[in-house]
Amino acid sequence: MFGREVVEWKNAGKEDIVYKYPDERLNWGSTLIVKENQWAVFFRDGKAYDTFQAGRHVISTADVPLLGGIIKAVAGNVFQANVIFVSRAQFDGKFGGQGQTQELAPLKFNGQYWFKVEDPQIFVNEICGNQALFTTTAVNDYLRGYFNENLIDTLSGYTLRQVYGKLDETSLAAKTKLRKDFSRIGLELVDLKFNKIDTDEKYRERLFFMQTGGVGGAGVLESETRRGMAESIGKSPGAGIGAGMMMMAPGGMAPFFSGFVNGPSA
Repeated sequence: MFGREVVEWKNAGKEDIVYKYPDERLNWGSTLIVKENQWAVFFRDGKAYDTFQAGRHVISTADVPLLGGIIKAVAGNVFQANVIFVSRAQFDGKFGGQGQTQELAPLKFNGQYWFKVEDPQIFVNEICGNQALFTTTAVNDYLRGYFNENLIDTLSGYTLRQVYGKLDETSLAAKTKLRKDFSRIGLELVDLKFNKIDTDEKYRERLFFMQTGGVGGAGVLESETRRGMAESIGKSPGAGIGAGMMMMAPGGMAPFFSGFVNGPSA
């Protein structure tokens, strides 16, 4: 077996982000094949080590120095480690959720975003290591939730008038904030697009009233929102607890509602 094993990602689909080579017992001297649109990351004990670019490589202590340095004993030229292949392609995903604005008005939204892996070692450490996710389906599910959670947090810092009246500015601010969030897990957020942002009918009417010269502005909207929430407290113990928690939440951020989310296309 020495030197004869070939480690590669065969039949990679255009929507596949990550692939774990199934055999964890590898041979020194085997051949590692990394295609043009891939990286290969050696992974052991929950941590990413050496990263290989496209090309044909021989697995040796000289070529894999970081991993070779932690393997004290080699029995029969066999060692244990994972090879995680990561795609360099650009992917797209769908997002959608429900949160609150700064004045606690309900906000529903959906759209599409585009991303790619920027740093394969950070990605493997954060996603494969910390989250124990090794399949494209699991990674996509995590990223969709991660995106929505951070977007809900970002939008909670804006008023309903800002979201509706200055959507381009709000979108740019959200994109800037989300790019930093994505960078922390080794990804680049290329772009995002809101397909729809909406609120409940009564808040649309109040927004129209304010936009056309009605009195009170955001203060009236917040007061009306809190009044409606207060009324719900007297109707249902469960509703009262939920409303009270959201009134006290920093920034008025509501939890993520998974039922509203569209699945990603990649």
